[in-house]
Amino acid sequence: MKKSSIFLWITIIFLLGFLGIAGAYFLSLKYITTAEKYQRQKRFDYVSQAIILQLSNFKDVQTLLTNFRALDLLPIMHLKEVRAILDGAQPIKKRKFPIGQVLVLKKNDSYYFLVQSFGNVILLKDISKNMASLKLLYTIIFAVTLGLLLMIYILMLLKLKPLKKITREIGKFSRGQLDLDLDIQGFKELNEVAAALDNAAQSLKNIQNSRKLLLRNIMHELKTPITKGRIQAEMVEDPKQRQRLVQIFEKLNSLINELAALEAVNSKIKPNFENLHLGDILDEAINIGMFDKKDLIIERHANPIIQADYRLMAIAIKNLIDNALKYAEDSKATIILETDHIAIANKGAPLKEPLSHYLEPFSKEGKRSGFGLGLYLVDNILRLHGFSLVYRYEGGENIFSVAFK
Repeated sequence: MKKSSIFLWITIIFLLGFLGIAGAYFLSLKYITTAEKYQRQKRFDYVSQAIILQLSNFKDVQTLLTNFRALDLLPIMHLKEVRAILDGAQPIKKRKFPIGQVLVLKKNDSYYFLVQSFGNVILLKDISKNMASLKLLYTIIFAVTLGLLLMIYILMLLKLKPLKKITREIGKFSRGQLDLDLDIQGFKELNEVAAALDNAAQSLKNIQNSRKLLLRNIMHELKTPITKGRIQAEMVEDPKQRQRLVQIFEKLNSLINELAALEAVNSKIKPNFENLHLGDILDEAINIGMFDKKDLIIERHANPIIQADYRLMAIAIKNLIDNALKYAEDSKATIILETDHIAIANKGAPLKEPLSHYLEPFSKEGKRSGFGLGLYLVDNILRLHGFSLVYRYEGGENIFSVAFK
């Protein structure tokens, strides 16, 4: 299921709200304009008849002007102004009566009534507001509503802004960083989430510290008897027995180092990256694995420089070589160094399960010795480096490759 941001959804919802209000506003204006046009036509007819009626019952000028003002009509008295208005005015409607005619004119959004009766001409300006005030009211309501909606939107984003900080801190938490900055000021629920996450980080940090202390103590206590046993083994007179005992103690020491590496990987400790020659790492892997070089076929086609943690990378390659020798039909392994990868191959039957099965902890092929952590540790070390483990079966050989790109 595709994930989407809560901020995106809030923006979409408010945008739809803006569009809805804007649509209602423009529909209202359209309705008002249509209604205004209809009412203006009715007013033109009514006023034209009223003007003719006033002229037919003319008594005196003052009464006539008063009646015109009652109809929201303003007489234009100055001849110069009359000519200026008539120049370029657009005829809208014409009504004829027995005593004269009324012509409705429009100029610059203003309407005029030009009355001709008994040889006299009168120009009257329509000063009625019609629906202009209603349009203004709708515009004010629209502007205020949009302003409030925009304010609510901004306040909502500001209140939810801590979510981004919580998301960043959760990302750090998932990468194993437990020193989180969760001083959140926002909604109560966000504060509770931040507090719960901070408590979880602190609890995990305490558990992790306790585990590290326990493992370090165990490894320290084990190293002492192993070192003493190694010294005692050197004193054995029988060369074959001495070599066997030394190898046993060296294997125990190597196992402790692997446990330390596993702890480092699981704790997501940042590796100590250096620019290293692949050949040097391979030599260290052979050294700590105590492999017999006559069992290894090494083809050095290149010796690239890679960025890696010397100890961890050596352990990863050592485990791949150890697995190759352990499961080889002829107890031999071939190691090939290339510019962009290192491959370890052995002769044998193909894997019975997909590679992902063997990358899980405690998975083993058959009843072989060990804890089944070899490929699991290899995979995790490579992930820390940004490298990848690739498997293929070709020409009767199992080939495991560490790709550097």
